[in-house]
Formats: sequence, structure tokens, C-alpha cells
Amino acid sequence: MKTIRAAFRCLVLCIGLVAVNGTYAKADPIRIEHERGILELPAPAKRVATINWSFTETVIELGLSPVAVADPQDYADWVAEPKLPDGFVDLGQRSSPNLEALRAAKPDLIITIPDIGMSYEKLSEIAPVLELKLFDEKRPAFEAARDVFAKIAKATGREAEGQAYLAHVDAKLAEYGERIRMALGPDQKLNVIYFFDESTIGIFGGTSLPGSVMAAMNVPMGFTGEVNKWGFARGGLELIAPYAEGSVVYTNPVPDTILEKMFASPMWKFMAFTRNNRVYELPVVWMYGGVPSSLRFARLLTESIENGPHR
Repeated sequence: MKTIRAAFRCLVLCIGLVAVNGTYAKADPIRIEHERGILELPAPAKRVATINWSFTETVIELGLSPVAVADPQDYADWVAEPKLPDGFVDLGQRSSPNLEALRAAKPDLIITIPDIGMSYEKLSEIAPVLELKLFDEKRPAFEAARDVFAKIAKATGREAEGQAYLAHVDAKLAEYGERIRMALGPDQKLNVIYFFDESTIGIFGGTSLPGSVMAAMNVPMGFTGEVNKWGFARGGLELIAPYAEGSVVYTNPVPDTILEKMFASPMWKFMAFTRNNRVYELPVVWMYGGVPSSLRFARLLTESIENGPHR
């Protein structure tokens, strides 16, 4: 009986200590700076909804399966990897996610971008919202992607995993950069382009995701002209003419009919990169993504250069 009473008194004392000092009863909240100020979460988010592919790929690489995803069908075509898990709720379009579907997913965190059509206030009625900016004309996209990656890692209680992943990315970029420089040879600069149609291209600059990743790899980019907020310029083949002595990498997906017409055009045939057989094809990779897409771009770029020019 004395033992029982002693144990009971010990239990009462412990409860009293918890009541006096709240830190024993409740962990400190997670505070994250985002576009709306400071978001405070009582605990790491476990049920995350993503309204942007960059956030989707980031959450997956951090070891979580998002409970709701916007535009999952197009994700498979444009992002490709990492693969989407099973069992998520399809939110429809990224620009106007289905609020009823989002509510049904019961997220404890929604991650979105500032310029989405859906209002922050409406999303906040469903769950806490982390609003993160991916592109800024004054900031290299890869730098912003790393910052976003770290914030999502913090929000989900995966900071250690996030730090390890970023260290892995740094090591791989250094390796890939060395391999590309060796394969291309000295003094060769790369131009990364996308075909909008048979007469219009987009060409990426230094602030774009491919441009800023290449800078981290110490691989020189050719194009130095004016770009938009996403880091690319759009126009005819005259855009790339001043940089034609370098090499060209074109991205996918692009319809075969557009490729055939572009490659058959006299101006394309006249370019030095065509005559010198310095045109390379890049498999599907999301050029407006986060850190996972950055690593995928670096790997696929390296493999494409090493495998040789497009035939």
C-alpha cells in the first residue's frame, strides 16, 4: 500500500510540473517565414496538399505522400519524376483547384504560390496555407528553389532529411559539371531552348532554373539576352543566332511535326551549331520546378551530352 501511495504522489507531482511548465506538455510551434508573413504550425504537417508541381515533387522527395495534388495527369507528362504515389485526391487545375475536393482530403497544410487564381483567404478556411514564391526576376531560380525546399522540410518536420538531400544535390552537381565540361571540350557554351512551334523558340537565360543550375555546375551558358520572370526569352530563331557558335540542347516534350519543320528550315540548317553537329536532345524535365527537377535536369543534361548529338 505504501508503494502505491508513493507512486501516486510521484504521478501527482509530475502532473503539477507539467501544469506549471507548459514546455513539458507541448512542443514549441513551427514558425516559417512565407509570402504572407509568419506561418505558425502547432506540429509538423503530415497531410500536405500541393497546388504546384514543384511543391509536389519536393514533398515526395522528403518522404511524404501528398494527400491532394493539382494537375496530376499533366505532372506525368511534364515533370515525370518523382512518380506520384497512389491514393491522393485530384484537385483539378493548378490555377483553380477544386475546393470541395481539397476539403475532402483533410489536409493539415496547403502549399501554394502567390499568383494562383484561388484566393489565400478561401484556402485558409480549409487548412493553414504556406505561400511560397518560386520565381523572381532578381533572384536565380535554383537559389529560390533551395530556399523553398528548406521551408517545406521545416514545415513537415524533415529538416535533417532536407539537409542531407541538399548536400547530395551539391555533390552530384559538382560531379555532373565536371563530366559535361570534359565531354564538351574547352570554350563551349550551352544554349538551352524549347520549341513553341515550328517558328518560335524559348531560350533560357542565367536566372532560369536550367541557367542557375548550370551556374552551380560551373557549365557556361551561351545566351545573355533579356528574359522574362521565368528566365527565358521568346521569339524566332534570330534569338539564338548571336550564340550559334555554342552548343544547343532542346527540351521535351515537343511534337514530332514541330521538330521536323524546325529542322528543315533553312535558318536552322544555316546555324553553326547545326553545321558543327552540336545539337543535343533532353528528355522530359520540368524547367520551372524545384530542387528535385534541378537534380533531374543536371543528370539528364550530363547523359545527353555524353551520349552525343541528336541525329
